Parts: sequence; C-alpha cells; structure tokens
Amino acid sequence: MKSNYNQLGQYIEMVSRTNSDLKYGIEDVRGCSNTKQMMQTRANLIGRTYEKFIVLRPQEFVFNRRTTRNGEKIGMAYNNTDREYIFTNDYVAFRVKQEYLDKLLPDYLYLFFCRDEFDRYARYKSTGSATEFFNWEDMCAVPFEIPPMDFQQLVVNAYKVLNKRIETKQKINDNLATQALTLFSDFVSHLSKKLEQRKLGDVIASANTGGDAIQKVPIVDYDTGIKCARVGDITNAREYASWAFCNASKSVYDNYKLQAGDILVTRTATLGITQYIAKDISAVYNNGLIRLKVNDTNALPLYIYWAMKTSDFLNYINQMNSATSVRPNMKIDYLLNYQLSIPSIEEQTQFTNTVEPLMNAISLNNDEILKLSEFQAIILTTLSSR
Repeated sequence: MKSNYNQLGQYIEMVSRTNSDLKYGIEDVRGCSNTKQMMQTRANLIGRTYEKFIVLRPQEFVFNRRTTRNGEKIGMAYNNTDREYIFTNDYVAFRVKQEYLDKLLPDYLYLFFCRDEFDRYARYKSTGSATEFFNWEDMCAVPFEIPPMDFQQLVVNAYKVLNKRIETKQKINDNLATQALTLFSDFVSHLSKKLEQRKLGDVIASANTGGDAIQKVPIVDYDTGIKCARVGDITNAREYASWAFCNASKSVYDNYKLQAGDILVTRTATLGITQYIAKDISAVYNNGLIRLKVNDTNALPLYIYWAMKTSDFLNYINQMNSATSVRPNMKIDYLLNYQLSIPSIEEQTQFTNTVEPLMNAISLNNDEILKLSEFQAIILTTLSSR
C-alpha cells in the first residue's frame, strides 16, 4: 500500500438500523445493481416480513457481498435522494463516519466506487468456492486516499452536470416512447374493422434463447469486436455501444448474431422487457434472452415490437410471475401463445411510418447519452491517476 494511503475502514462505519417499527413496507424496498444504482428489488418477497430489513438514509451506501456471476462487478447503491428506503438484510449498509464528513464527501466516495478499478479489486479480493463474497472486512481493507476537499467538490460538480444532462435526455426519451405507445394504441383502436386475435407464434419465423453465458459467450474485458446483449442491458435500456465484449467462436457468432428487425425479450429476472434491433450489429445474445425473428410476409417487426410494449402484453407476462413463489424462467412457448391483433401489411406500414421519426429521435438522444457517459468515465479516471 502506498505510504499516503490508509484503509477505507478508517473513514466508514457499518449501519445496522432496521425497520423494527415497520414504518416502511413493500413499496419502499429497493435493491442495488452492478452499475451502482438503486433499483426496484428482484428479491422474492412472498411471505417475508420487513422488521429486519435495513433502513438506508440519504448519503448512505449499501452493497451486495456476493460477487459471483454479477458481470465481474460488485452490486452497490448510494442513496442520493432525500428519503429513506429499505433493503433486505442480505445487504451490508455503511456510511462515512461523522467525524470525517468535513474531510470526505459521500458523493466523492460514491464516484470512487463507480470506477472499473474498484470492481476489479473487489472481484480479486472476493473469496469462496462455488460462491464468492466480498465481505465487510474486505471493504474496510480497501486502500484509500482522501484528496483535498476542493478537488473532491470539483470532481463531484463536474460529474453531476453531466449526470443532469443524461437524466434530461432520458426523460425526453421516456416521453417519446410514451408518445409512440399512444400512437400504437390509437392506431389499433381506430382500425377500420375488428381484427381477429392471433397468437404471436403465428407471425414469428424463429424464436431461440441465446448462447450459454459461460461456455459460449463469456464476457471479457478486452475488445474482441463482438459484443453480447445480456438481461441487464435490456432491462436498463442500454444501447449497443455500451454492451460488454464477449469471446465467441465463428460458429457461435453465426448462430447468435443480431440482425436488423430482431426483437430481444428478457426471459429471466424481470420478464418480458424488449429491445428492438434497428440494424445489423456485431453482437450476440446470451441465454437470459429470447430472440424473435418476425415472418415479414404477414407482420412487420416494428409493429410486433410495439405490440409487445403494451400493458396488455406486460399483464400477460406478469401472470407467470404471480403463478409461482419462485423466480420463473419464461418458456418460449408461453411467450408465443400471447394473443394480439394483426392488421394488414399496408396498415402496419402506416403505423411504422408514423413511429419511425420518434424512434430516430430516441436513437440520437441515446448517442448523446453515450458520449456524456464517456465524459463521466474520463472524470472517474482522474480519481485513479492521483
């Protein structure tokens, strides 16, 4: 350890505050992602009570000790809101010690955790056999240097400016997507004649799960020229440019390569989230996803994609969630049994011509979001180079 570095445990302390008075309920439960964000929990809460859940206050941190099969990253979140949330007691919560708040900004510490170097360190220090863990003792042993407060504030301010712009662009995209979905609903409701309901499978040429995440399309930390779509990429609406690289043989690539008009659907974790592939890309998809290829003789891929964004489709998918107490894996047959209206190709074309400008605008905004994220990554490197 460098002479000017101390252990992080000198500056942080564990939080063991619980929801013993049941002040918070199911709507307050959160989880954490490997992108260091708070998120809606994926934990199975059926039959659980909330007395032992951890209460996380503003400017406090929480992390998932388990690092195995988590995208080579550690799951963590920072409560940068003005309210409290609760987390299952599987997590470890902590905060900056009171006596160091005038020397260490919690916002700066959060950026320290967002660095790729920290993820690599956490994975390297994780221990275990079948399942590896990065424990509280390991967190306390992290080498850490406190820079001057003016430097901390400068970094935090610059990062927040970029983050604000990203949030603005994401809100614009959310509004554009809502407009597109409204256009779809209006289009279907104003068709000239009542359409017979057909199964999704009637208009799908092929439906397949992707390559095995470990054996066929393992994620790597170097440029192979081939990226891999994973469940987290789809649930978080990440664009192709931000997907991770993978190591895939020619035969695997040929079998799972993504092409224009493909529709990806999540079949694990959060079920039924979709992403449309607008053009051929140098990428494959893993076995957490289903890839649909539409039979374009009687349906247009873009029409089917928006049909799968409706509340009717999501309600159909959620029936599977409510039918079991364990986290299900969606079967292809169940997906293809979904009933929907299929108008003529001419009518579908009218809709796609209307919605394409909105999707183009979303794509341009995503390009800007990616550039802003790259600037954020550059800022994080300044923490590493000190």
